[in-house]
Amino acid sequence: MRSLVHYLTTLLALMVLVACGAAPTTTPVATPGAQLPAATTAPTAPTAASRGELRIGTGLSIPATLDVTQGSTGFTMITYGAGETLTRLTPEQQLEPWLAETITELDPNTWQVTLRQNVRFHDGSPMTAEAVAASLQDSLTALPGAKNFVPADTAITVIDERTLTLRTPAPAGNLPYSLANWNFVIHRPAQDGISILTGMYRPVSLEKDQEFVLEPFADYWGGPPPLARLIVRKITDGNARALALQSGDLDMLTNVPPDIAASLPADISQTSVPGTRLHYMILNHTRAPFNDVKVREAAAWAIDREALLAATLNGQGSVAANMYPPSVGIEIVPAQATDVEKAKRLLDEAGWVAGADGVRVKDGQRLEFTLYSYPGRPELTPIAIAIQAQLGAIGFAVKVEEVQDITSQIEGGEFQASMFSVRVASDPQYMPGVTLVEGASYNYGGYRNDALEALFKELQAASDPAERQKLARQMQEIVAKDTPNIYLVVPPLITAFNGKVVSGYTPHPDDLYLVTRDLKVTR
Repeated sequence: MRSLVHYLTTLLALMVLVACGAAPTTTPVATPGAQLPAATTAPTAPTAASRGELRIGTGLSIPATLDVTQGSTGFTMITYGAGETLTRLTPEQQLEPWLAETITELDPNTWQVTLRQNVRFHDGSPMTAEAVAASLQDSLTALPGAKNFVPADTAITVIDERTLTLRTPAPAGNLPYSLANWNFVIHRPAQDGISILTGMYRPVSLEKDQEFVLEPFADYWGGPPPLARLIVRKITDGNARALALQSGDLDMLTNVPPDIAASLPADISQTSVPGTRLHYMILNHTRAPFNDVKVREAAAWAIDREALLAATLNGQGSVAANMYPPSVGIEIVPAQATDVEKAKRLLDEAGWVAGADGVRVKDGQRLEFTLYSYPGRPELTPIAIAIQAQLGAIGFAVKVEEVQDITSQIEGGEFQASMFSVRVASDPQYMPGVTLVEGASYNYGGYRNDALEALFKELQAASDPAERQKLARQMQEIVAKDTPNIYLVVPPLITAFNGKVVSGYTPHPDDLYLVTRDLKVTR
């Protein structure tokens, strides 16, 4: 709490010292030769004062800290309207400028960024090229996963107050896409554990694992935010969240499981779109039994993904056949499907024979493992239990264990397998960059493949869309042979809300972008 008081005191002092900027009137325009189209969301003139309080319930996505260079805090800051990046994805999965006005490729190694005008940080200071350069450098230094999108030794040079260049040591074919990554939320380096951001809402309190409160930022470049207060409450039990929505204690739920959505009364509004989130099993490559590729393959072939959809998602969503969901527009190389007899043969070839109790054994060791799950995404544990039964049928002994904080449980490598869920962007570089290559944020299982690392470097350099798709196919072929993880299902993105008080919600298949300027409450 001391840090928060310090933060608010600092903000107040700076807001008195720094004159408020006029409402922005500039419409972003792409310059000739720009690789990025003009923004479709132009700044709007102030039309009404912020009003009303929106209360959102979630099972998981509440920030653990207020420092965007810690863990995945940047993700949640974007989700709730506090953080912004230089570029972003539209609901159609197209890239558009956000805090950048234009991004121009000067040569294969050099990109020039022109910043949007009249942007201020929450402390009232202007967003200058110098501040953005410091922000990018801070992310590259502090976030291990950032360098998989922008090389750590990129030279960032300030040209003038609104212009900077990024010169990468090797060609970076899709740098504008990389700058939409949540690792690169534009911020002032944290003081007392609190980053100063630019979004329409500014954090005012955070009670870890309980509640996150935001209020409007009066000097927001897009005009006054519509909400007077935004409260995000973490309630891990999905049924409890649904009851809170029905009783009026909450106004909106995100990532609602289909079975709970089906139980909601008719006066609760719902939207459902094909999501870009992928549920999968992370396998630990440094521990038995998944340090054996045949065991990994056998487990992948033994799982009936259609049955998982029917049993846990009311048949909604889609199965995952490789590391990309079908909804992100990347050609998929089918790699993982159901073939129980093939799964049995693979275990036989690996020397695992059936024991007296049906569990296979090899060299005196049983084919057993613990599969961790977590309640934040309610469908994951039922999926884990279904997998327990499916793998048990071919001789695995699976123990399902649910923990409250899955990241703390697995980030040190003390696990054999874990349920996990990751949001996938439409850039082919994103999924391997966050889950498979060395140093990736979610490569908790310690996977490494030299050929995949080499293809990833080629993908980083490639700018031609056809070449990038070709490299994505080649990487998927490696996934097909290596089974680094087991890909399961793609759930629908269901949002439920009280339509009598909530308006302006636009479903986005990527749950990174939940709170927008159009989201309002009427009471």
